[in-house]
Amino acid sequence: MKRVKKHLKLWITLAVIVVLCIPLIALNPSEKKLRAEIPQDFYKEEVKKSSDVYKDWKIFSTLIVTQQISSNQANRFYVVGIAGNTFGVYMDETTSLSVGGNVVKFVANCTSWIPNLLKGAEITVLLTICSVTVGVLLSIFLALGKMSKIKIIQAFSSGYIFLFRGTPLLMQLFFIYYGLPLINPALSINDRFTAAWIAFSLNTAAYCAEIIRAGIQSIDKGQFEAAKALGFSYAKTMRKIIIPQTYRRLIPPIANEFIMVLKDASLTSIIALQDLSKVTQSIMTSTNDVWIYLPSMAIYLIITGVFTKIFTVLEKKFSIYE
Repeated sequence: MKRVKKHLKLWITLAVIVVLCIPLIALNPSEKKLRAEIPQDFYKEEVKKSSDVYKDWKIFSTLIVTQQISSNQANRFYVVGIAGNTFGVYMDETTSLSVGGNVVKFVANCTSWIPNLLKGAEITVLLTICSVTVGVLLSIFLALGKMSKIKIIQAFSSGYIFLFRGTPLLMQLFFIYYGLPLINPALSINDRFTAAWIAFSLNTAAYCAEIIRAGIQSIDKGQFEAAKALGFSYAKTMRKIIIPQTYRRLIPPIANEFIMVLKDASLTSIIALQDLSKVTQSIMTSTNDVWIYLPSMAIYLIITGVFTKIFTVLEKKFSIYE
């Protein structure tokens, strides 16, 4: 019954949003109406270059017209149209905008920034998912290797974990992308995404190995002894009894590692990978507009929130083993 009520509230909320959006879509001003907001004398200046950026987001639309007067001077006119109304502001090197003018400018700029920010966010999310997936798979072998009674395997696993946890990820990324080609040209990794993927996967494997090892060792040793008394092999004991009980215990720390990798992906800007952080930095450099950080941080928060919710659902699902 509670689940039905929860879903009912969700569908009602979605229905209200759709109903509110329909009139906004119907009344969304056309590009022609937005251009009519720009005064004719705006185009009278001698300009070196002129550019228009028009975006139609169905429920509202924006237009930015830029007149490049010189290499260090540009005049801009921002127009936002919504619910049949248009709002325009003029901006040059000396203009000080009102609160309303700044809102119009921010909304218009955001519509031109968001497509590039979303492309950067796609690379950030893809890098995070690929790195954590490969890292977790590698970490299983490292965790079991560190617990192994075979000295060589134990020493290798312990040394690997110590190396990658004890050195900065940035240095590891530098070494893989810039250092390996100097050792041997055959080791060159020309694709920036691949280089970042390798560095992040190797680093994540070291941290997740300790998470998995701690999760396995947190299970009562009596269960190992009981399984042995029943004639279970070590592999069958791990697969059928121990590992299922660690799922719920492993999800929170692995979720935390996932979020850390997501944020650490900004380090890839050092090798010019066009992730969300690098795109934000590029827009900031070209526009000198600090407000770019607001939509960028909002995208990070949305991505983090979505994956946090996913991991919470998984944690509840696997709680049946507790």
